[in-house]
Amino acid sequence: MILELMFIFFARIIDVSLGTIRMILIIRGDKWPAAVIGFFEIMVYTVALGMVVGALNDPVKLGVFCLGFSLGVVVGSVIEDRLALGFRGVQATIDRDHGYIVDELRAQGYPVTTWEAQGKAGFKLVLNMVVKRDVARVITKKIYDMEPGAFVVFMEPKHFQGGYIRKK
Repeated sequence: MILELMFIFFARIIDVSLGTIRMILIIRGDKWPAAVIGFFEIMVYTVALGMVVGALNDPVKLGVFCLGFSLGVVVGSVIEDRLALGFRGVQATIDRDHGYIVDELRAQGYPVTTWEAQGKAGFKLVLNMVVKRDVARVITKKIYDMEPGAFVVFMEPKHFQGGYIRKK
């Protein structure tokens, strides 16, 4: 009985984690890897579901099934975050007086496009970058270190073409 409950629990963690990664791949347009992951996801899910459907009057099995789903959401999110698949758009708005930040980022090899803007507190400089996801937080930290009052927004680009992308 304990082994069966453990199997149900871990099967749900696995299938929901795979589902999370599959959805991220679909959003990014990677349909074939998503399809392969989906095959294994539904296989694990069907086996776990089969162990619970015949025992819906067993609240422990149902609870373990649901708990595995909940933890699978968390585990899938952590895995996806660590894999850092794809790219992230980073848009930072800084005071125009801190334009040296652009030069420093470019000197370090980061692609930065800028334009001037006007905000409530005066003239601003908007920095726009598309970088690998694992680099986005590093860039944000650099910007905040130089300009603690910066306004930074992350975006998820689905498709882009041309421009300069830092390789590392």
